[in-house]
Parts: sequence; structure tokens; C-alpha cells
Amino acid sequence: MSKLLRDIGKTAPDTLEDLVFVMAKNIEESLITGGAIAGKDYTIHDLYSWAMPFALEVFRDKSKDVSFAIEF
Repeated sequence: MSKLLRDIGKTAPDTLEDLVFVMAKNIEESLITGGAIAGKDYTIHDLYSWAMPFALEVFRDKSKDVSFAIEF
């Protein structure tokens, strides 16, 4: 199982840069669970493009109760 995004341990999802990474990492984990192949079925650009709307929504409205993995 090959991944495009490396594991970095703990993150600070209260910062936009870490939140975008965390969302991209969660998306990649979901794709792999579903059988996707890194580099063939998706790219790093895909991951960040898909993650950005979610990350911005969470970052803008911290009152929303959204849970996601923050450590890989």
C-alpha cells in the first residue's frame, strides 16, 4: 500500500496549513480503503483540491462539530 502523503505524526489542525494537510490525508486514507492506487487513481494535486473546500469550511466556522483524524 503506497501513499502519496507522508505520515507526520501530530498536527495542529487549528492552523490552516495543517488542517488542509489533515483533510487531504483523511481523503487519501479513504481512497486507499476503497481500493484506489496512489499515483494511478489520484495525485497529490487531487488530494489538496478535494481537501481545500472542507478545510476552509471547518477553518471559517469553528463552531461546526466536525470530527476527523489528526494524527497519522
